[in-house]
Amino acid sequence: MPVFDHDRRPPAGLKARVWKADAKTAMQEMLEPAMFLGLGAVAVWVYVRYPRLRPRSLLLTAVHVAVSFAGFALLPTALNVLLPPLPSHALQPYVVLSLLIAVLTYVLLSWVWLIARILNDLGGKPRGGHPASSES
Repeated sequence: MPVFDHDRRPPAGLKARVWKADAKTAMQEMLEPAMFLGLGAVAVWVYVRYPRLRPRSLLLTAVHVAVSFAGFALLPTALNVLLPPLPSHALQPYVVLSLLIAVLTYVLLSWVWLIARILNDLGGKPRGGHPASSES
């Protein structure tokens, strides 16, 4: 495979540069996955660190998932109510990010709870039944 010199033209049909580096575009493309990874890590940390917060049944876990989705769906409405009365436009990004981070963390945490509850119910320890006798 030939290596192209920057001074020479590439062979016909090939462009010298396909894409110029754009720092703003690259930052926007990296922000969303980084935010989800970070908030997912926080959700897993809360799951491990605070076991008392875990729902006790599959029904309660499903209720948490539904409430988290409702909170996420109502976030734009809440922002429409909360943002106009702010004294400064400079505060708006902080309010938006604070609420978004809190709601997305709750959504991810509720899914961690749901997955853990399903896995626990499917493959948990035996819960009783007939006692095994030691005689054979």
